[in-house]
Amino acid sequence: MHSEVDDGYDTVEWAAAQPWSNGRVGMFGQSYGGSTQWLAAQTHPPHLEVIAPEACAGDYWEGTFDSGGTFRLALRIGWTALVISEMAETWGVEDPLLHRLRDLTAEIQTAARAGEVERLRDAQAQTREVMDAILRTRPFRDNPLWQGRDTWLDEAFSHERSDDSWWRRINPTSHVSGIDLPALHIASWYDIHLGAMLRVYQGMRREAPSERAQQAQHLVIGPWDHWHPGQQLVGEVDFTAEAAIDITELRAHWFARWLRDEPVAEQPRVRLFVMGEDVWRDEQEWPLARTQYTPWYFHDGGLLDARLPQQPGIDEYVYDPRDPVPTLGGRLLGGGGELAGPRDQRPLDERSDIIRYTSEPLTQDLELTGPVRVELWASTDAPDTDFTAMLVDIRPDGRVLNLCEGAVRARHVIPVSPLVPGAAYHYTLDLAATSCLLRRGHRVGIRVSSSSFPEWEPNPNTGNPVGVDTDEDLRVARQGIRTGGIHPSRVILPIIPR
Repeated sequence: MHSEVDDGYDTVEWAAAQPWSNGRVGMFGQSYGGSTQWLAAQTHPPHLEVIAPEACAGDYWEGTFDSGGTFRLALRIGWTALVISEMAETWGVEDPLLHRLRDLTAEIQTAARAGEVERLRDAQAQTREVMDAILRTRPFRDNPLWQGRDTWLDEAFSHERSDDSWWRRINPTSHVSGIDLPALHIASWYDIHLGAMLRVYQGMRREAPSERAQQAQHLVIGPWDHWHPGQQLVGEVDFTAEAAIDITELRAHWFARWLRDEPVAEQPRVRLFVMGEDVWRDEQEWPLARTQYTPWYFHDGGLLDARLPQQPGIDEYVYDPRDPVPTLGGRLLGGGGELAGPRDQRPLDERSDIIRYTSEPLTQDLELTGPVRVELWASTDAPDTDFTAMLVDIRPDGRVLNLCEGAVRARHVIPVSPLVPGAAYHYTLDLAATSCLLRRGHRVGIRVSSSSFPEWEPNPNTGNPVGVDTDEDLRVARQGIRTGGIHPSRVILPIIPR
C-alpha cells in the first residue's frame, strides 16, 4: 500500500495522455481496486476527476488489527498464505501445506468455470481444512511458510499501534482534508471494511477542501458481504430481488455525470438497504439525524432491556485460546473459503464460553439503523485478553442471525499493563453499523465472549507482542462480565422512530 501512492499518480497521468483519452480520468474498483483509488488521490493527479471506491479499507491499520486492536487472522494470515502459495515453487518453498493450497485454489477455479458444483464444494471443504492448519500454526510471526520471505507481515507486526505514522501515511482517513474529488462510496453491511468506509465518507463530507467535493460524496450500503456486492443471497439469508442491484450500471451512471457531463438523475446522498424489511431507502446523511441512541442494559442472568439494573452482578466464563469460539459468518474475510454474512448462531449454543443476553419478545417493530457499540465492564485474571460482542436478531422460528460484531484487545485501550487480576475495566467495542427492521415477536440479543476463530487471532492471554507466542505459552483466562450498580454493561442501539 506504500508504493501504490506514487504508482497511482503515474497510472492516472499515463491514461490521461493516451490518444484515446479525453484527459478526464475516473477510477473504480472493489477491495484492493478501491484502495488504490484513495492512495492515488492523495497525490492529486491533475487529470483525476472522480472516484468510486467499493468495499475497501479506509484505514489500513484497522484492516489489519480491527478497531479494537485484535489481529485479523483470517484476512491477514489467510491472504498471505494464498499469495505465497502461488509463489512457493518459484521461491523454492518445500512446504506441503502451501503446495496443497496452491493445487486446491486451481481446482476451485477449474470446477467453478466448469459449473461442477459437487467438485467445487469438495475443493472448498479441503481448502478450509488446509487453511485451518495454517491459521493454527504458532508462532505465526516465525511461521516457516513465510519466514525470511520479507512479507508485508514483518512490517505490520513492527507497527502494532494505530497512531504509528507508518500507517497514517497511507490511511485515507488521514488525507480527506486534501482530497478534492467527488466519490461514490459503495459499502456492505457484512463487509470487513464497513466501519472505516463510513468514517471516510463522513470525513469527506466534513473536511474535503471544497464545498463542491463535500457535496459530491454519495454513499450506497447494501446487505452484501465483501466479495458479492449486488447479490441477493448473502450468507444464509435471501434478501429478495430488491438486494440484487447492477453495480456496473451504478458506476456507469456515476461516470456519465462526472466525466461526460451527461444530464443524468441525481444520485441520492445516502441509499441504504434495510434488512428485515428488505427495501432500499434514500436518506440525506449518515448517521441519520433522527437516530435515538438508546442504551439497553445487561442483567445478571441473561436479560437485556432498557432498565438499569440496580443490583450488581457478574457473569463468568473460562476462555481457552486452544479452543476458541468458531466464527460463523459476519464481516469475515480470508483465504479459506469461509461463508460470510448472516448465519444461524445456534450451532454454538452448547458452548460455555459465550454469555448470552436476550430481550423479551418485541411488542412492536423495532428499526435499528446506524452505528452500534457495546460498553462493557469486564474483569480477567490474565495479563492481557480479548472481549468480543455480537448483536443478533432472534427470530420466532428459533434462528439466531448475526447483525454486526466487534472485538477489543485490552492492551490497546487500557493504560494498565499487565491488567490487575479481578479488576473491572471499561471497554468500548465498536460493532460498526447495521440497518435492520426487527419485527414484532423477534428478540434482540447480545453475545459476549473472548474469541472468534479464524476472524481474529485468539489472544494467548500473555500480554506479549502479536504473533510471538508458541502453543506452550498459551494460558487460560477466567473472565467476568459485570452488570448493574457502578458497572452497567450495555449496548447502545441506534433506534429509528417509525
